[in-house]
Amino acid sequence: MFFTINLDFMKGGSRVVANTLLSLMFISIGAALVQAQGTKLAKIEVDKEITLMIPADFIPMNAQDIRNKIISYRAPKAGYTSFDRRVDMVVNVNPTPWRDQDIQLLKDFYQNNIRNLFDEVNFIQEEVKEINGRSYAVFEFISTVKGDPDSFKNRAPVHDYTWVQYTIKDQQAYVFTFHCAAGLKDQWQETAQQIMASIIFL
Repeated sequence: MFFTINLDFMKGGSRVVANTLLSLMFISIGAALVQAQGTKLAKIEVDKEITLMIPADFIPMNAQDIRNKIISYRAPKAGYTSFDRRVDMVVNVNPTPWRDQDIQLLKDFYQNNIRNLFDEVNFIQEEVKEINGRSYAVFEFISTVKGDPDSFKNRAPVHDYTWVQYTIKDQQAYVFTFHCAAGLKDQWQETAQQIMASIIFL
């Protein structure tokens, strides 16, 4: 958001008051940005095998959240969302024929799947990483689903930010997904990185 304010007409005390108000305004904006990037995290147990950190004020998704946000016949292993329901962290587990050593093949497979899910995908990162002793296929991207001009509700395009990590253990694919609107990326990217770096298999 940009502010264009002309102070030329102000004189004396009025100019001092205006400058003070402007200073307070920019201090408030800066504090809000610091708070967004400095989100407090809390450790949770997904199950007996997995722990990770999520924002301390996130809450478990309820049944309606899952219906509205997740398109899958299989319920997630765990799902958490911000109080305003604008930012999500979801853990899924699915059987897979892939083995632990197939992580590069899995990366290539899921990268193609991601491209096919959206009209446009801009990858920020797509690579295999080792995190806390496990190999992950890591994808961070901005996606676009084009709007439908003939639709009453969905005319505008939808731009989202996603950080998703895949790993394999005992022929199970573990999928960790952080998601929010693309407009919130700058506020939440650092937190997404911290969450994904905190995943530990016990």
